[in-house]
Amino acid sequence: MVESVVPTPGPSRLERLKDTQTRVDRSLAGATTGSARASGETVELSAAALATPEELRSGPPVDLELVQKIKDAIAEGKYPIDLERITDALFADYLDLKL
Repeated sequence: MVESVVPTPGPSRLERLKDTQTRVDRSLAGATTGSARASGETVELSAAALATPEELRSGPPVDLELVQKIKDAIAEGKYPIDLERITDALFADYLDLKL
């Protein structure tokens, strides 16, 4: 049987976007190596920004076996889908982005 999908507590989408923007701003402010030129503008990236983490070198961090199990369960009509819960989560994310 397919394991149920339970959202993990954590920061909202808006908080994650703000955190990402802060990290990008800091990275650009402290850039020391690497550069790209476009229409007279220069962007420099730090060595840390240019380095690819080991866990991402082999591909995205996705459990393809679990994805296939979920796809199979959906195709067979055995995957529990709570439309009200999905709607509530989408609406909550929308409200987080609006604020």
